[in-house]
Amino acid sequence: MKKIGLYLLTALAVSGLSACNDDDGDYPKNTPLITTVCPLDGGDYYFQRDNGDKLYPSDKTRVPGYRPEDDGTKQRAIIWFSLLEETIPGYRYNIALYAVNEIYTGTSEVVDDAARLAELGDAKTGFQQGTFNLTDEWLTFYALYAVRDNSRHTFTLAVDKSGTTEFEQSEEGYLDVVVLHDDGDDARGADYGFYVSFDLTPLSAELEGKKGINLLIPTRENGNQELKLDLPQEK
Repeated sequence: MKKIGLYLLTALAVSGLSACNDDDGDYPKNTPLITTVCPLDGGDYYFQRDNGDKLYPSDKTRVPGYRPEDDGTKQRAIIWFSLLEETIPGYRYNIALYAVNEIYTGTSEVVDDAARLAELGDAKTGFQQGTFNLTDEWLTFYALYAVRDNSRHTFTLAVDKSGTTEFEQSEEGYLDVVVLHDDGDDARGADYGFYVSFDLTPLSAELEGKKGINLLIPTRENGNQELKLDLPQEK
């Protein structure tokens, strides 16, 4: 994982592909987006927004060394880009890619016993208000936690059916889930901020028919925090 600056906090709130006003210079003209990296044959790739729109980087000259892993796992990334006028069949947008910053991409699971819950970790995790984005497939937010070696940290989104986790704000129509954080015995350092994104596919059966989730995040300074997040409604 790489450190993401706070100036990217607006990325999750972007509903369109807005452009900068200044057209001078060689820099990305559109607002950065958090996307899913989609590998193609031969080392090629495209990106997919959470609304399903596909972005194909026909101009990769500024990122010649980027190659996504093609091992069947899903990877999320923030991309910096400019829209190009030429259309590419099968893609909503054609882009010039300026930078790719892969972010932590975790999974989710239904936990049936307390031992498994403990195995997934009990380290504290803060969060930045206003950065939560929930879709049918992904939960993404800006996490804050003490870290020296980020490679030792893992996160899991869990539905606890062991009865171990106490939820105080459970509500009909919302699925109770908890963020579990294993810091890998990382020596405590200063708090830093990073985007984390969870694949919700393993919870699809649990989420069916739900309005959203009741998200519990154990924080260091403010105890257990519960947030109601709504799933997008079909139009």
